Amino acid sequence: MSYVVLESKHDGMQAIKLTEEPYEGIIYSYGKVDFVPDEENEKLTIKFDYEIHDRNDKEFDEQVFEQYIGYILEGLIIQGVEDNSLTYVGGVE
Repeated sequence: MSYVVLESKHDGMQAIKLTEEPYEGIIYSYGKVDFVPDEENEKLTIKFDYEIHDRNDKEFDEQVFEQYIGYILEGLIIQGVEDNSLTYVGGVE
């Protein structure tokens, strides 16, 4: 999975541009991220919102795409924990 992080010059918001097929050229950003415990299986599921800003004229299965960008999000979270660079925004929970 190959991607670059883009930052808007206007508002500082970040988006991700995928750089390899089958999703090369698609630009999207993450929204709300939740961690849902599955106590029975002692696992944690990541649920997230996202917005596609540019589909790059590609047609694709949304569920497969969500799984793909879910793996990217998981990697970003792990890297953020390792670097101590995660930022919590909003809410009180």
